[in-house]
Amino acid sequence: MKITDRRKSLEACTESGWDAFDLLTEEPLSDEDIESLRCMEGSFMYLRQLKKPFFKIENHNYVIKGVKGDMFFRFAVHRDFVGEVDRLMEMINVT
Repeated sequence: MKITDRRKSLEACTESGWDAFDLLTEEPLSDEDIESLRCMEGSFMYLRQLKKPFFKIENHNYVIKGVKGDMFFRFAVHRDFVGEVDRLMEMINVT
């Protein structure tokens, strides 16, 4: 997976003190791309048996979620930890 861009999420984040970003990918998210996110700290859930398989990673400071086949996923993060977005992008784009 390669992240090509980051933008403020089109879906407003309703949590006070949180920001949300859409991380745009070069190709649609595959099972392998989603599984590669297991390295992020937090609880990992991937419901691949659904018609539109989705995943979610929850941590105290951020939530990452997306749908297999989409060309983006959402990263909601507490404003004090916005650097986590850069860390994830760097980690993914290195591999």
